[in-house]
Amino acid sequence: MPPFRLGAVLLALTLPIVAEAQSLPDTPLSPCPDTPNCERVARGYEAPPDTLYAAAERALESLGPVTLRRPEARGDASSPHRLEAVYRVALVFKDDVDVAVRARDGGGSALYVRSASRVGHSDLGVNRRRVDRFLEAVGAALRDASPSS
Repeated sequence: MPPFRLGAVLLALTLPIVAEAQSLPDTPLSPCPDTPNCERVARGYEAPPDTLYAAAERALESLGPVTLRRPEARGDASSPHRLEAVYRVALVFKDDVDVAVRARDGGGSALYVRSASRVGHSDLGVNRRRVDRFLEAVGAALRDASPSS
């Protein structure tokens, strides 16, 4: 394939992702440090915020956290639903997972997740795999919550 065609194909494949990311509200989660032991992701869903929050809570629980906390919201419409979980890695280390759900302009909601190791420089991809499993579990919880046709 000529280089310009390959570039056009790659651009076409990334445009929906860029457009989706641009349509999400700003993330309420902390940025990741410059070390490869943190993963932060944002996704848009058509589900309303309360439904997505419930699915995210079920997904976090299904991954077996040591603790799961539901911080109080500020009480205004712009305040995201939040969840904080701690997972144990190799019986010694702890990783923190923060989740936020916000309403999107025009309907639907945005899901933000940040998984980070407390110590060390590299996590050998543990946080990335956890985020992937979490997002799969959120999708499954949303499918289970939707009414059957």
